[in-house]
Amino acid sequence: MGFVWHIAVRYFRSTRADAHIRALSTLTAGGLAVGTAALVLALAALAGFQNLLLEDLARHTPALQIEFGRGAAVEGAAATEGARHLAELAAATNGVAGVQELLYARGWLADDDRPLAVEVLGYEKAPPPWIPVQAEATPGLILPVSVALRMGLAVGDMVRVVSPRPGLTPVGPRPRTRMLPVDLIYQSDRAEDTDDPVLLPLEQASALFAQGDGRLDLTLAPDADPEEIGDFLRRGIDPAVATVTTWRQANRALLFVLRLEKGLVFSAVALIVAVASFALLAALSMVLSSKRAEVGVLAAMGAPPARLRRVFLLLGALLSVGGAGLGGAAGAGLAALLDRYRVISTPSDVYVVDYVPFLVRGTDVLVVVAVTVLFTAAAAVIGARKASLLHPVEAMRSART
Repeated sequence: MGFVWHIAVRYFRSTRADAHIRALSTLTAGGLAVGTAALVLALAALAGFQNLLLEDLARHTPALQIEFGRGAAVEGAAATEGARHLAELAAATNGVAGVQELLYARGWLADDDRPLAVEVLGYEKAPPPWIPVQAEATPGLILPVSVALRMGLAVGDMVRVVSPRPGLTPVGPRPRTRMLPVDLIYQSDRAEDTDDPVLLPLEQASALFAQGDGRLDLTLAPDADPEEIGDFLRRGIDPAVATVTTWRQANRALLFVLRLEKGLVFSAVALIVAVASFALLAALSMVLSSKRAEVGVLAAMGAPPARLRRVFLLLGALLSVGGAGLGGAAGAGLAALLDRYRVISTPSDVYVVDYVPFLVRGTDVLVVVAVTVLFTAAAAVIGARKASLLHPVEAMRSART
């Protein structure tokens, strides 16, 4: 290996003496640096936006829920043996800090004969933590500000809650209704709050929406892993009775799109590195052309083709490592500075944040370096193969002519 290293370093130093080879090797290193830095910056910007989106999803999506089987009775579900068993099983699981029953349904709010379709959420103990309501349970309604503004409601107003479930009256079946006061109005911190639910106590919700979607909402400890707890609960729950859903499973379509987006951006920007690898192949070919006679002498003196191939493989590594290392460090440093000082601004009325966030992940940098090494290695292999196939006599004869 000493011979291979000595010759490769000697050829690497000799590239500085020839103006053409020096210019080509500089362009090669610069192209690799630009490509690597662009890849790191693109992935950092994408990771920054995706991280904000995932944090927003985690704040506004139930961490872990147990959904009762379709067709299960919701009315009086807290008193049934099946619901009690599920609640006890969940409460006894490590990492679960609390369990309460929820009821999801669709209904209407009517004020002066102006109905408004809304999402309804009945809660058993208190508003769930993923709803931005810092209050205890109330006997009346908790409205999102968007609903309150559209209907002109304020705290203390009475509003009629209408259920699609009919009730029998002396004049025939009629929708079930109930007059309830507005006890609280909450402001959502999401970019879009049109789907924020109307909250009311579970007892009221069960009486109005008996055919709603009943679930157990689990509050987890701060260091608990929803996926791990979800896997544990699935092993003890019959899928025909109930299903366990984590926040990642509830948003799996969006998470797939985010992964696909990252892959497409990576593939597109990686073409810069691919183009730079062709410059590396050209640089190795120029070195081989200028050192053709020396390579022929080395082969005539007994240097096997495998050693000559390793010489040019190592030379390709020396030419590319500077550009890749410089580009990776520059890209990571620039991304950190852009994020720290929020250099790139965005319209706050369009995006969730008013600047472009950057998040440099070590795994992303390692993948970028690995891809750069892969492209440059492929170019170095082609150049090294040409050197190993060089005939000694032909090499020395062409050098003299």
